[in-house]
Amino acid sequence: MKHGAHHPLTRRTFIQSLAAGATAASLGRRAGAAPSVEQTPHEWALSRTYPSYVDEVTGVRVFNLTRGEMDDEVVYQTHPMWTPDMRYFLFMSRRAGTGRRPHLLELESGEVRPLVTGDYRRGTMTWTSNNLYFMAQAEVFAVDVVKLFHGEDTPRLLGRIPETWQRFSGDITVDADGTTLYFGAKLSEDDDDARHAVAAFDLATGETRTVAEVDFKVGHFQANPVRPGELMFCWETGGDAPQRIWFVRGDGSGLKPLYKETYNEWVTHEVWWGPDDIIFTIWPYDDAMHAKPHGIAEASLATGPEGEMSIVSQFPAWHTHGSPDRQWALADDFDRNIWLVHAPTRERRLLTQGHNAGEYRTHPHGSFTPDNRALVFTSSRNKVENVFYVPLPEWE
Repeated sequence: MKHGAHHPLTRRTFIQSLAAGATAASLGRRAGAAPSVEQTPHEWALSRTYPSYVDEVTGVRVFNLTRGEMDDEVVYQTHPMWTPDMRYFLFMSRRAGTGRRPHLLELESGEVRPLVTGDYRRGTMTWTSNNLYFMAQAEVFAVDVVKLFHGEDTPRLLGRIPETWQRFSGDITVDADGTTLYFGAKLSEDDDDARHAVAAFDLATGETRTVAEVDFKVGHFQANPVRPGELMFCWETGGDAPQRIWFVRGDGSGLKPLYKETYNEWVTHEVWWGPDDIIFTIWPYDDAMHAKPHGIAEASLATGPEGEMSIVSQFPAWHTHGSPDRQWALADDFDRNIWLVHAPTRERRLLTQGHNAGEYRTHPHGSFTPDNRALVFTSSRNKVENVFYVPLPEWE
């Protein structure tokens, strides 16, 4: 196992890694100028449209994507939140006045519009389209979020979940090929009956079927983002499960622990990291666990039937995520610091801090952007929950 070293980045080093000028948008590009060949449209919009500040400890520039006293937060790091062209960003907010609902931010203009104002239970975007799939009561809908933003689409009813599967458990996820929506359900009204189903809803026909039955509560559904017909889910306890991470194929075969736990590990917050690998955290909950491997960990479907584990960086990490190009990992801690890890070398540095204020102590739930150039997270720095964006600095 390789354990990540702790090498906090000094203010001077971070500032040197950014270009001169307090309004630099990303990796030394001058704010207000026309987009360069290297700049993506959303990076240019950041420098023109959004307020920012320099982290007083690390020197990175942090952009405030959502503003005001609205309680905005990122989508959980397990699920898509960007349109494929990265011109629109989906986040959750209570600003519509009807509870927590998905909203869409147009990066270039900074304009925000609610996507669902009526009943909304759970939803997800996909990695390859502009579609948002969501449940309202027991009905499943789909809508193109960009067209809806511009008044050119309305939610389309795809079908209704039969009563057998209406005691919903956890979130929903859509297969990599866009054909199937997966969700969880308790199969009995009897509180003593622990049977739960991993279920599938056919997005073309509206038919529902059981993929697998287990004797524990299920949650954190995540379809493999690259390879269709593969699903990761968890034994949901709200704490430490006896065996947290599970895998099953869409046809019901291959049900097994994706990473088989040992030495009383507290495994949590698993996310896919490519077609074969996952990244997750092992929480060191007492002195004995501090002496064992913990922190950011990874395991692979390709290395064995139950996932061989290695440590990416050893420290008290809580939520984690890995960049699509596998060059970077991040994690937050209980002080709401966000740490950046260079995956090939396992070197760890403090990226940004100071995200607690007032009554709010929200977890950042950080995730990398699909282009590997930045990360987004929820912050309480402004005494409300806002969504922040940090371009990755040069790594010297």
